[in-house]
Amino acid sequence: MTGSVAAAEDITQDVFIQLICKPSSYDASKGPLPAYLFGITRNLAPASIRSTQGNLALDDVAEAEMVLAADSELIDCLSGSEALDSLRRALLALPELYREVVVLCDLEEMTYADAATVLECSAGTIASRLHRARNILRAKLVAQGGRTAQDKR
Repeated sequence: MTGSVAAAEDITQDVFIQLICKPSSYDASKGPLPAYLFGITRNLAPASIRSTQGNLALDDVAEAEMVLAADSELIDCLSGSEALDSLRRALLALPELYREVVVLCDLEEMTYADAATVLECSAGTIASRLHRARNILRAKLVAQGGRTAQDKR
């Protein structure tokens, strides 16, 4: 969500500090602990994104490759560092609404139900947003110079 491993690590630390300082704020009857932690993360991320707006690097290559794997046609049309650079720009250019579902479902490998709990919406909404986000990513990558296998036919 932040585009920066350092910012993500800071947010992660803040999330666990918040849990350690206020353990009673977690209520198991409202949902599982991972959903609660992702909720805190979701609340802290926007401030971090605003403060590091100029830093657009996604330092974790493995996470970026997982998003590419979600649409194998895109892997065929982009190579190594060019693919990662294009993916970084496209992912960070997504509206937050769509970037959240890509991060949760494609990078964090959450189920639609778990992501729905975190984002406080239905699993159908998650599926819809993820479909739309992948289409936007595909369009952005094509606009950046990549061509999908469909375009090559």
